[in-house]
Amino acid sequence: MERVSGGLSPKRTLDALRGALAPQDALILLMLLVLLRHEADAERADERGDRRGAAEAWDRIRRGSWDWEAYEVVAEAHRGLLHWERQYFRLQEPAGLRGVRTGGLAPLVDCVAAARDTVEFFEACLELPQTRAKGGEYYTPPAIARLLIGLLEPRTGESVYDPVCGSGGFLLWAHQYVEANGGRPRELGLYGQDASWVAVQTAAMNLTVHDAYARLEGPSSTLTDDRFRDRTFDVVVANPPFNQAGWDEGGYTHYDHRWAYGMPPPGNGNFAWAQHVVSKLSPDGRGALLLPTGAATTAKPAEQGIRARMLEADLLSCVVELPAGLIPHVRNPVSLWLFSRTKKPHRTWGRADRSGQILLIDARETAATIGRGRHTLPDEARERITSTYAAWRGAPHGTPYADEPGWCRSVPVAELAAKEHDVLPSHHVGATAAVPVVADAEEEAAQLTRELLGLFATSRRLDDELCELLRRW
Repeated sequence: MERVSGGLSPKRTLDALRGALAPQDALILLMLLVLLRHEADAERADERGDRRGAAEAWDRIRRGSWDWEAYEVVAEAHRGLLHWERQYFRLQEPAGLRGVRTGGLAPLVDCVAAARDTVEFFEACLELPQTRAKGGEYYTPPAIARLLIGLLEPRTGESVYDPVCGSGGFLLWAHQYVEANGGRPRELGLYGQDASWVAVQTAAMNLTVHDAYARLEGPSSTLTDDRFRDRTFDVVVANPPFNQAGWDEGGYTHYDHRWAYGMPPPGNGNFAWAQHVVSKLSPDGRGALLLPTGAATTAKPAEQGIRARMLEADLLSCVVELPAGLIPHVRNPVSLWLFSRTKKPHRTWGRADRSGQILLIDARETAATIGRGRHTLPDEARERITSTYAAWRGAPHGTPYADEPGWCRSVPVAELAAKEHDVLPSHHVGATAAVPVVADAEEEAAQLTRELLGLFATSRRLDDELCELLRRW
């Protein structure tokens, strides 16, 4: 039987409750119990602490009289999480608990009690199909979260913001990235907002079981109700809904200050998200945004105009074309856009001045299959992307950068302007990138002369062949 950390897996446990509770309600209740167990374990491990509310509540639920109804179990959990809820917010109770007897919830309690590792167990919960916000997926696969955070390189003392935070994966990976690189993760400011109340709650619980904290806002749409309106951040990262229609709620944000590069069309929110990310960057800030590949090439006037003006403002530093199937609800390839407030040498950028240039990386062929119709980005692909970007920036730990035909190319913004500001990497990193980089003007002239002489020779040969064909005719 499938197990996680010594107990039944979350999936098997929820299957056992089928019919007693709706799948979404059962999952929320399961994660609530995991949070309570985590807080109870933390209280017991803190010998000097005087708080025992979570531990006592967890013990009462485990022993509990099975004559209780399910909503009474939730009420007991709330009492045990009183201190936690003062830090965050009161957790919303799952709907549909009335009339469900506690005996029917025994598998949930037993499953959480048997888990040896609450972190691993909670992560397994996040991978379940029920883990969805209303209207779309809110769980970003770890491979994608690690890639974006690795490219942005958050540091001790910086602020990290996710305007559509979902389950909090980007914020959590930022915390873990700083810790893994010898920093002080508790000095990292984490901020998030989401339109889904389920997502905001899930993010708070997810961060807690991983011993991290973030300031979370919602439920409200960032595009129409920015809860961090007067703030900018060192790192901004987002995986928003793609091609979001009706994002402006009937023109509510038509004159918003964020649309400095053009009013996004109401039928598609891609460039609303792009401009929101840019508006939140601090003077040395950097941002990462996942978008459908169509955003890189669209010729629709409003969207193309915004893309052109953002390029001309030199805000876009890199576009990575990723494989299809990496995100569960998106079958097509996606593109990763990296923004920088400045591309001149500075502490969080590197030694290379890349003003007026954009790095394009074609990583479409890097996916690994992990199941039927499912793909992931393997570690070697993620490391190649991050090392290429680091080399291009002249990062202290990077190697010297060079264009690689079929993989990457540093393209002048002026060249992209002549091609309708198309920034899709696969349109630019092929034969064009094979032109060798020359040392100086004299060598460049010699190279061009050789190429021209070769073209003359080819022309003479074709003329001879054509004359011969005409004589035979």
